[in-house]
Amino acid sequence: MHLRELIRVIRYAMIIITLIIYLFPIYWIFVTAFKRRIDIFALPPRWIFTPTLDNLYEVINSGMIYSILNSAIITGISVIISIILSTLAAYGFSRYDFKGKDLWLFYIISTRMMPPIVVVIPIYIMFSILHLKGTYIGLITMYTVMNIAFGTWIMKGFVDEVPKDIDEAAEIDGYPKWKFLLKVLLPIIRPGLTATIILMIIFVWNEFLFALLLSSTNTRPASVALASIRGERGFNWGRVAMLETIYILPVIILVFLVQKHLLRAMTFGTVRE
Repeated sequence: MHLRELIRVIRYAMIIITLIIYLFPIYWIFVTAFKRRIDIFALPPRWIFTPTLDNLYEVINSGMIYSILNSAIITGISVIISIILSTLAAYGFSRYDFKGKDLWLFYIISTRMMPPIVVVIPIYIMFSILHLKGTYIGLITMYTVMNIAFGTWIMKGFVDEVPKDIDEAAEIDGYPKWKFLLKVLLPIIRPGLTATIILMIIFVWNEFLFALLLSSTNTRPASVALASIRGERGFNWGRVAMLETIYILPVIILVFLVQKHLLRAMTFGTVRE
């Protein structure tokens, strides 16, 4: 075997090993969701078993399924508001010069430099005083504020890649600003817009700390519900696995459907004339 072929074999072997390390836990969660309790704790592990939907019925009957709905509501509304505001802010920072522009940009990104645990106490007190703790509005407001900073910086990079000549041409054609943004700018930066939305969704969908402290029994998202599943005999791992399966599938499917846009977003602006 030549050295080049050996290197290729080693490279593919490393790729396969890495994929197994990352994907096997997801596979094991999925199959556990459809196992009976006796199959889950069987030794050695049972690779061949009779699938059951008992865990799904338990998740539905226990009300845990509503936590998925809470996550969808909080994520959907906060991401919509965040992407609108951050896109408008990014366009303003990209196209207009004003006093303290660089300082404002630094201030925006600095809100994401601190670990969340640092600001938990003041935010908890503020939300309690304003009666926002345990409400949808409180959680949506929290995630919107956090995502705007991230979205503004990401979207500004994509808006910067669009030549200002396009703005001037649209203005000469009589396009108002809102029509230019909707009809011209957004279609051009669609890969970046899609990638930013997906990253926002993943952040809100998976966030745990603020969801734990600022939610109530009626508004807690799935990330908090997963940590509270406990039966009389300890953790019901079948129910946990089923809720995790329902929880992670939407994000996996969404990323798979828009992977083309994510790939384009990663290379957007890297080739210049």
